[in-house]
Amino acid sequence: MKLHNDKLKTVMTDNENDKLKGEEPTLFHILGVNKRRTARTIQSVQDSHGCTQISAMGIMRAFATYLRRKYEPIAVDDSFVETKVEAAQPTRPSTYEK
Repeated sequence: MKLHNDKLKTVMTDNENDKLKGEEPTLFHILGVNKRRTARTIQSVQDSHGCTQISAMGIMRAFATYLRRKYEPIAVDDSFVETKVEAAQPTRPSTYEK
């Protein structure tokens, strides 16, 4: 484990504005960030067929399929839409009362 790797230092804090000028992350901070990153990493996902996906490509495919099905267009009967549009037409009064 390289504690003083420059690339690792830039990844440690989410917001560079939270660091003071010249401040370096401590070992406690680095271990905490790594622990949180490990806890938040998705290890496996069950797809719509019930198969467990553990590869990165399988997990991405399962999420893409889920989102595609969730947000796909819904089939609607055209006559029903026309009926609702006619019912929702605002009524305009022919005369205005003073």
